[in-house]
Amino acid sequence: MPATILPIHHKWHHAVNSQDKLDAVLKATKTATRKSPYSIDSIEADIIYSHAKQQAVMGHPPASDGDLTLYSFLQQLDQAHFQCPHFSIEAASQYSTNRIVKLDFKCMAAFQASIAHVQSYLNNMPRRFHHLVWVNADILPGPGEDQDNDEAQLKLTPKFNAAQFLRAVATELPGTTLSIGWTTALFDTRAKYTSEMVQEMMVVLKPYKHLNVTFPIRATSFRNSWDVLQPLYTNGWTVTLWWSLDVLTRQEVDWIYHALEEGKENFRNRTYYDLVGFDEYFVFSSPDVEESEVKGRDV
Repeated sequence: MPATILPIHHKWHHAVNSQDKLDAVLKATKTATRKSPYSIDSIEADIIYSHAKQQAVMGHPPASDGDLTLYSFLQQLDQAHFQCPHFSIEAASQYSTNRIVKLDFKCMAAFQASIAHVQSYLNNMPRRFHHLVWVNADILPGPGEDQDNDEAQLKLTPKFNAAQFLRAVATELPGTTLSIGWTTALFDTRAKYTSEMVQEMMVVLKPYKHLNVTFPIRATSFRNSWDVLQPLYTNGWTVTLWWSLDVLTRQEVDWIYHALEEGKENFRNRTYYDLVGFDEYFVFSSPDVEESEVKGRDV
């Protein structure tokens, strides 16, 4: 394991939304012996509200139900000591696994039904680990569909009240990391983020500058939007890049890596790469490969 854990060292397990996927991740993290620089296994999982079960479950829209409740998901992570080492709280307070669990809430009802479960999960680990639990939501409208198409614009309408969500996380789940972003649509997966979008985010975050914050940004829009996204790296905050259903060419990934990890010092080691295939790119890539493409993740 590297002496200093950097954002780039996290290997993400995406959409861990079923019992089968959770079983596979927990088994892999128990037995894995990685030879790559990626030594930190982290989880990204989606949460919806099941009206049938009247509780939060793991799943991604358009699904309306799932086989794994959030309560069971967190209970199994706790029992497996996924984020907290298997010894006393006193000893654990001197040690950090650095594994992240990113809980991607898809609507306010799912989040509200989850607060007590997340609180219980946090109570079973030292406070120094709480920032490794990420609470994610798309709280503002972002890039995507035709501005003149009412139906398309409806897809971009956030399922959250930004102020209400931020206040709830700050008061009910203190110490966790806010992972807050913009809605995106699939019609134009390279649509730009705008300076107005970034400014709106800065305004709603103004009362919460003391909190841990990361901004999820769609990787296919990143290069075209780089000029306006740079203010997100202020205040000690970070960015998390994720892929859509589209593909990124080798040249695009090269450009992103160079800009963020080999460019200006103030951007280095400040970006998480929640990108399917990025670990293979980072370890095995060769500068003379011109058109390697890797499919992106579900969003």
